[in-house]
Amino acid sequence: MRRKKLSLWVILTGAVLIGICMPFSTSLSLLDRFGGVIVGVGVIGISLLTGGKIGMGDGLLLCVTGIGLGFWGNMELFAAALAAAAVVSILLLVFRLANRKKSIPFVPFLLFSFLSILVFPRL
Repeated sequence: MRRKKLSLWVILTGAVLIGICMPFSTSLSLLDRFGGVIVGVGVIGISLLTGGKIGMGDGLLLCVTGIGLGFWGNMELFAAALAAAAVVSILLLVFRLANRKKSIPFVPFLLFSFLSILVFPRL
């Protein structure tokens, strides 16, 4: 069985790389970056409240993406990932490839959404 854990080292490496790039990006204020982190903190809070039904790693990853994207960029990423996960979940249920109890990892939807936003900005 595959593990559904996101490596903390991967998240920390991303945070360090974003931290290195921050001085070269003046488009986001520190307040906006902090707001982006709050999106991830909210997901971590939901993870704690639901007993881990939502992964803690997803929240940590959203904290890191929030540093780089700011509040609205991170909200756009999160909303797009939720929409993509919902579509896939509905298809899995309709074609009876999974039941309601089946859990699916969220990180691939974050990656897909991030790449989609890069390729198709502001559609």
